[in-house]
Amino acid sequence: RPGLVGHLGKAAIMATTQAEQLDLERLVRPNILTLQPYRCARDENKGREGIFMDANENGYGPCLADVGEMHRYPCPYQPELKAKIATFRGIEPDQIFLGVGSDEAIDMIIRVFCVPGRHSILVTPPTYTMYKVAAAINDVSVQSVNLTPDFQLNVEETLAAVNENTRVIFLCSPNNPAGETLRTEDIRGLLEAFSGIVVIDEAYVDFSERGSLSTLVLEYPRVILMQTMSKSFGLAGIRLGWAIADKSIVSIFNNVKAPYSISRLTADVALKAMDSVDTMKATAAKINAQKQSMMEELEKMDGVLKVFPTDTNFIMFRVAPAEARGIYERMAERGILIRYRGDQMHCTGCLRITVCREEDNRLALDTLANVLGELSNGTTTADANGEPTAKRCA
Repeated sequence: RPGLVGHLGKAAIMATTQAEQLDLERLVRPNILTLQPYRCARDENKGREGIFMDANENGYGPCLADVGEMHRYPCPYQPELKAKIATFRGIEPDQIFLGVGSDEAIDMIIRVFCVPGRHSILVTPPTYTMYKVAAAINDVSVQSVNLTPDFQLNVEETLAAVNENTRVIFLCSPNNPAGETLRTEDIRGLLEAFSGIVVIDEAYVDFSERGSLSTLVLEYPRVILMQTMSKSFGLAGIRLGWAIADKSIVSIFNNVKAPYSISRLTADVALKAMDSVDTMKATAAKINAQKQSMMEELEKMDGVLKVFPTDTNFIMFRVAPAEARGIYERMAERGILIRYRGDQMHCTGCLRITVCREEDNRLALDTLANVLGELSNGTTTADANGEPTAKRCA
């Protein structure tokens, strides 16, 4: 994309050859490169069998019955689970870093690539706010370049904002809170022109028709993709996510992480989930069908000004800005908990609702219609029966 180069200037970071695409000495903090990682007992005795008397575990076993070998530390690297994820995403096991949700990967990326008080990350609002939170915790500054009003990358403005201290660009695709998937050609444009790290957060990717861009790691060693079991797999409670990256980056992440961060319980459930991918896909298809039905009904609803396209398990829609906060509060009073997003870039007057089970969706839509009707008529009744409804997912 030669037209992009002119927007970078002297301070920009350019990737010009394949050999320069992953210069770890330039990208990684010096103290991380020289870090001597903690070697746990399982590292020192890897592959050996016998009586384990090396890790000061409780040799009498767990204090609970029927929980298996929970008195033993888990494998630090979970090779069986990584192998299943790799097969699912079309990559190699050594290109996977496992973390406690995607949030550990976000923090890991910033800690490894950004020197506190010196470097910065770049985000593209509206976006997942945890990027800014993790940056603040690590004393890393944040640059912002807004998405376009249709929630796509403004590639030229993004590249123009890059300077010598910009180390990581975080992209959320499909976007949270808007739901839109970023154009692949725009992502490639950033990867071709920016020689820092480009992160693509794919938390909602299994609801998207395009699917994952995980195989980009085979072309661009500076791209990192983040995924999670919290959304399409329906396993938010086990707190498991992963980063897909070049194996040399994954190796550094493994050096930095806590030695036993993925518990046996989490790994056991995740392994079962990876054997149930067909069930996950069927559920995602069911959610997408429900989503389409909800969007069609929302578009016909008096008081809803716009329903935004979405490749996720949620819908963002716009109401009168002056009424948005009140609608959110009235829905909560009736036990329907949604999110107010009107304070986000390009989201004036917007609310976000998660697609749940059919009966929950029906109740939510009926409640919303009642609330909009009340506002239109100037009434303040709790609901059609004068009683609040039971709490539901939103």
